Amino acid sequence: MIVKDKLQKAAVGARQQAGNQQEQDVAFYLRRAFKDEDRVRVFHDLQLCYDGEFAQIDHLIVYTFGFIVIESKSIKGEVRVNAQAEWSRSYRQQWQGMPSPIKQAELQLRVLQEVLTNNDKKILGRILGIQQGLGGRCYHVLCAISSDAIIDRTKAPKEVAAKLVKTEFIADAVKDLMRLPKLLPTALRVFDTRPAFNSGELDSICSFLLTEHLKLRPEEQDLVRAAKPQSKSGAREVDVQTVDLWQVVEKTEPNPAEPIKTAASDTSPLVNGLCKHCQSWDQLSVHAGRYGYYLKCHVCQKNTALKQPCTQCHSQQTKVRKEADKYQVQCESCGYGWRVL
Repeated sequence: MIVKDKLQKAAVGARQQAGNQQEQDVAFYLRRAFKDEDRVRVFHDLQLCYDGEFAQIDHLIVYTFGFIVIESKSIKGEVRVNAQAEWSRSYRQQWQGMPSPIKQAELQLRVLQEVLTNNDKKILGRILGIQQGLGGRCYHVLCAISSDAIIDRTKAPKEVAAKLVKTEFIADAVKDLMRLPKLLPTALRVFDTRPAFNSGELDSICSFLLTEHLKLRPEEQDLVRAAKPQSKSGAREVDVQTVDLWQVVEKTEPNPAEPIKTAASDTSPLVNGLCKHCQSWDQLSVHAGRYGYYLKCHVCQKNTALKQPCTQCHSQQTKVRKEADKYQVQCESCGYGWRVL
């Protein structure tokens, strides 16, 4: 099942255009393999944040037994991985080093784990009075490389080589990692001891991840239309919207004993973002300071810088630019840019 598609944006330069095409190719094979599989939920272009660390995940598989992060990498020519798991690539017959996409995917997976494990009570709830958790789940990473690239993995460590996959084989690699059983009653799966999510838990995980994504990408809310599901008794009420994207908006009743903190005393307009201190996302305003643009939180009264490391090459050499009411981060190392507000 495809939960979230990639928002198509105009590419700036040949490199970004090639990267977009590679992500579309991977998305094509994943859609063809899993669009009708209810035990597998697929996200494309998912952004998460935990404690000031950002992760932009090209492709995420949420399935019965866990999670798989897939990093798409567009490479023309040849790529080599040595015995120390260091990467190099050929460009116009010249060899140069490059960041490891496997390491990049592992960093993204770490943010995903932090986001999930610190919110497991919200996501999974209780069964028979016992708090459900995320312990024992499977967490994997894969790197999908352009089909026309040449991969030299003869000296690569086995655990690294196993994670490198040509684009056309990505669905097969995902199936090998998931090892989904045949549709048998749980009691008959005597040889598979992995803890499993049921369909309702998968729905809850996907809804939560989409909520977190939309806190960082509020502009994508315009892509959706309302489609409200049936809510379970005692469960929190949500609105789920979908066209190419599901949006989940939590509806909470205010506590009359607690006054709601707002930015009434501040004339700056409120924006949707994410406070790294208290995780508030709808009581923020943008300001320009000595060190650049930042978000002021009117709940905890602390600031969060808009400047972020590059989500592609992890360089710290980035700048925040404002165009009308939009804010974009531009990497000075690789040229990649993305909108943050």
